[in-house]
Amino acid sequence: MNAQQIFTVWEKASVLALTQASRALREFSGLDFAVEETAVTSIDWNTMAERLQRKVTSPLYVIHLGAQGLFRAHILLLFSDANSQRLVGVMVGEEVSLPLDELGESALAEVGNVVGTAFLNVFSDIFRVVWEPTPPQVRLTTAAALTEDIAPGTTVLLTEAMFQVTGESVFGEIVVIPTLEPVETSRL
Repeated sequence: MNAQQIFTVWEKASVLALTQASRALREFSGLDFAVEETAVTSIDWNTMAERLQRKVTSPLYVIHLGAQGLFRAHILLLFSDANSQRLVGVMVGEEVSLPLDELGESALAEVGNVVGTAFLNVFSDIFRVVWEPTPPQVRLTTAAALTEDIAPGTTVLLTEAMFQVTGESVFGEIVVIPTLEPVETSRL
């Protein structure tokens, strides 16, 4: 499998994965939850880094899941601190302060887990290969610090998404960084 095939699948899988994530988030939270794609593309990390530093306010919350299946990948959900605060506030039913406390970070981790797993489930169905996620990790960081973690020239998959929860709209980004290193997996 080459990078172009993965990017083509990503573009097709994004809407289906976000539909699955919406359903799972509604069931998990009991709230009116919808996640809709506003744009999907593949870009090189240098462009993504410049975009993050221009467009995303710092600090930002990053929810990270590792994934192993047909290849290794990293899934990142990115929310500005203000959007994280709004999302968690709606989920817990009360205003929350920044930086988020353990409960707030736990709520974000669950959103990342549900969304990341939804993408992996869609990939599993398409590729007929089991994908295993790592537990989600939440980190408060800056756009500049985040961009230092990824090798220049890496191509990433980006879905811009609107998270709508009980009348509140929160913008977030879902980034998949495929390493294209094959791993041993079991077939479905």
